[in-house]
Amino acid sequence: MTATRKIAAVSFAAMALLLAGCASGGNAEGTAAKSEKQTEKQAEAPAAEQTKQEACTDVQTALQELSGLSSVDASDPAAALAALKDASGTVSETAAKVGNPEVKAAADQAAVALDEYVVYLDSMVADPANADIAAMGDHITALQESVTELGTVCAS
Repeated sequence: MTATRKIAAVSFAAMALLLAGCASGGNAEGTAAKSEKQTEKQAEAPAAEQTKQEACTDVQTALQELSGLSSVDASDPAAALAALKDASGTVSETAAKVGNPEVKAAADQAAVALDEYVVYLDSMVADPANADIAAMGDHITALQESVTELGTVCAS
């Protein structure tokens, strides 16, 4: 296994484990049904009228896409990174649409932390010889803390 693949495997595995429990947050029952209802409501009402629960459901649904990345083949770093970029884009787009002020700051923070982690992984995959492995822990911690804060906001 090349250095790039080892780095990518560890990075993606750490992220998947980190987000496996965090993505569901609050009340995970009926998330698909709530998400479908929320999509219908979003078409009818602007995000500014969004309730805290609606905002949390939207963001948690987007984060669930990340927990699904645990099945991505980390032996292909480029494909794994592409899947992570897509998921990060979904989280960022969802956070940008949050209209509830209680959830907005935490959703934005989680989206930024995830985006920064993706940029970090992209640079590692592009140039593994100069990868700053020590920074991985900082990125994972920032991501974990932001997702935990989002879960705290949504659970209150």
